[in-house]
Amino acid sequence: MGDSTRENVFESNSMISKLFIHLQKPDLWQRSHGPFWDDEHISKGMLEAHLSPDWDAASRRHSYIDRSVKWLTSLIPAGSRILDLGCGPGLYTKLLSDAGYDVTGMDYSKRSIAYAKEHDTKTKYVYQNYLEMDYNEAFDVITLIYCDYAALTPDERSKLLSKIHRGLKPKGLFIFDVFTEQTYDGKIDHTSWSYHGNGGFWSDKPYLCLEAEYYYENNTVKVYKVIVITEKGISEYLIWDTVYTKDTLLNEVTPLGFRVHSIYDDVCGSPYTGKSDTLCLVLEKG
Repeated sequence: MGDSTRENVFESNSMISKLFIHLQKPDLWQRSHGPFWDDEHISKGMLEAHLSPDWDAASRRHSYIDRSVKWLTSLIPAGSRILDLGCGPGLYTKLLSDAGYDVTGMDYSKRSIAYAKEHDTKTKYVYQNYLEMDYNEAFDVITLIYCDYAALTPDERSKLLSKIHRGLKPKGLFIFDVFTEQTYDGKIDHTSWSYHGNGGFWSDKPYLCLEAEYYYENNTVKVYKVIVITEKGISEYLIWDTVYTKDTLLNEVTPLGFRVHSIYDDVCGSPYTGKSDTLCLVLEKG
């Protein structure tokens, strides 16, 4: 066996061994380490998803956003300073700025922030991981919309709530939504695969995509796991989500210095019924 053949066999065995490791069900709250929001290729697909008006993907469909902002403006006093966390390309922030608010948008995607700055000169946009923000009584309202809160680990959620509490002015409001337990009712672990010969969302090169959904903690926590295999190697992405009831959410957030202002079925202000697949909480800084 020649040296080059031995090297190819070694590389093949190494990749197979690495793949078998990736194929295991992740430990609860295990994080992937490669870039996602700021990946040069993936961020293109994310921006496209944000901007697709009839697609509930990276952002909700734009007609829903219009309804949501209409409700937010009925709730938030005129002239308020608003910080929108995970603002993406500025779909909410631009509408809020146009409504006369002093708005700051924060996101961890350079591509989305660049788009937002280009299309909205009224809003201040900040490229930053919101887990690293450091404001002190700077805002009347902070928003985190489309269930981003529940994509964080418990430690990250606690850290974020502390930073939000510090960043709000006295009696300031934190408005956010989560998915409810009804979302995962009856769901079970499952896997699938697909081949993309011309590239796709995860890579501009041909790739094999292995996808899995795993459920934990009595179906209250889910991870969406994606393994992308190209000629150059293997990448792994883990996207977590937690679902709540009203009680489990309140038990988590109220000990951290907030009191409940109001509860709704969604971020359009629908009256709370407890039967929706989402839950919107408005908290007031205590």
